[in-house]
Amino acid sequence: MSVSQPDKQRRLLPRWQPSKRTIAAGELRPATNSAPALTSDDEHFEQRKEEWERVRSIDVAAELVGSAIVLGRTHEVEAAVRLLAEPSSDVSATLREMARLAVGASIKSSPKRRLSRPGRLERPVLYEQISKTRQHLHQNPRDAYAYIDLARLYTILGQNEKARHVIHAALAIAPEDRFVLRASARYFVHVDEPEAALRVLARARATAQDPWLMAAEIAVSQVAQRAPRNVARAQRALQQGRWAPRSGSELAGSLATLMLKDGADQQARQLFRQSLVDPTENAVAQAEWASAETSGLIVPEQFLRDPNGHEARALHDRVAGHWSDAIERCWDWVEYEPTSTRPLLLGSYVAAVAHEDGNTIIEFADRGLAAEPNNTILQNNKAVGLAYLGQFEEATALLKKIIIERSPTAAQPALYATTGLLFFRLGDLENGRLLYEKAITHPHSRKDRWLQALALWHLAIEESRVGTPEATSVIGRAELASKGLKVPEFGPLRARAAAALKRAPVKSAHS
Repeated sequence: MSVSQPDKQRRLLPRWQPSKRTIAAGELRPATNSAPALTSDDEHFEQRKEEWERVRSIDVAAELVGSAIVLGRTHEVEAAVRLLAEPSSDVSATLREMARLAVGASIKSSPKRRLSRPGRLERPVLYEQISKTRQHLHQNPRDAYAYIDLARLYTILGQNEKARHVIHAALAIAPEDRFVLRASARYFVHVDEPEAALRVLARARATAQDPWLMAAEIAVSQVAQRAPRNVARAQRALQQGRWAPRSGSELAGSLATLMLKDGADQQARQLFRQSLVDPTENAVAQAEWASAETSGLIVPEQFLRDPNGHEARALHDRVAGHWSDAIERCWDWVEYEPTSTRPLLLGSYVAAVAHEDGNTIIEFADRGLAAEPNNTILQNNKAVGLAYLGQFEEATALLKKIIIERSPTAAQPALYATTGLLFFRLGDLENGRLLYEKAITHPHSRKDRWLQALALWHLAIEESRVGTPEATSVIGRAELASKGLKVPEFGPLRARAAAALKRAPVKSAHS
């Protein structure tokens, strides 16, 4: 079976976006709550307005509207906004969507299928970007942001040691810079070194004063299973309204996640609502995730319309049972955050449990394995896709590379179940049942009713496909294990088991 629910414990880790996109999103502005003085961004906007009046071209409109969106001044450039919102405008899909939102257009609940998917790494494009960035650094060796952008490109390609080298170069140049620190922390979490991420944040004096860095420190501490240092200071500052809502958005969300884990649901809900006053898309995604973990928290619809809010909408569509839409949102999310495996895990999971779609499972898994060839969970999910497509030799060869008992504990139930799936599809029902039962009774499954029920539903489907006498009793076990659990995937799994049982011939108990 596909691995258990991704993001079972989502943390509000910083997004790692290119420096230009981070600047354009306003995430590097001062966190002050006082009225801002005229900034270089405002000056840039005024210059683009003047240029637009002289030359009404798509290029000028794109730059003007991008600046206006950041500054919240789209009402001043309606003509340029409407030009970009036209379906025929020759601009990026993201900018066109932002322009559509600016003129009041809503995002359709069922987007058109994309013509192509980012199912494989565009290595030539990435190598070209690396070359250009290195040339820039040759001429500008003190550009810390360029080093971070270069590290991001290396990380997308899975060249983590090269990324590490340039991360350290950026930290040496700008050890107190918000963008450098947040991106560096995200890199170290990505390579499974959360303690190194904490050290980077702890060394910076800015971390104790900057809400963006406090948010990162709290999130990384949760990953490292450490007590965060800045909780009390952050709580006081948020209560005093020390920062602009946008600057405190991710901090409030990180604190809310901490409270939710500790069982303080009411405090968590209050902080999540505070995080949504003027949220980043990352804070919206965290609140959307939390809405499935606690009652009484609803993310307002308008926040799901952020053109970069791919993760939030993927989570929303999954809970709503809009499976095809959730898969498309995951592809958008892959493009937006190519350094993360989370959209690949969620996409392959939904494709498995909702559709038994082997091709899509493999697309997601291969995209991740191109950068992380030893990722056990992605290998497991690819084996599931291969088994669904009847490519048993390939699935067997992939699983033989994995020693289940030496794999991460959380992945072991899925690996046992996937091996059981393969035995069932090859006709060895006895060993198939044995391995599924190992998944069901695994210590990690015993602690998580959700995972146990998931394994039981997959066993029920396999028993039903063959039409064994055990099928009905296993369905009953799955129903009992699912009782009281609000898991949308159980619906399609239940339907598949029932349909398979209806179609299958009855077999003897020893078939």
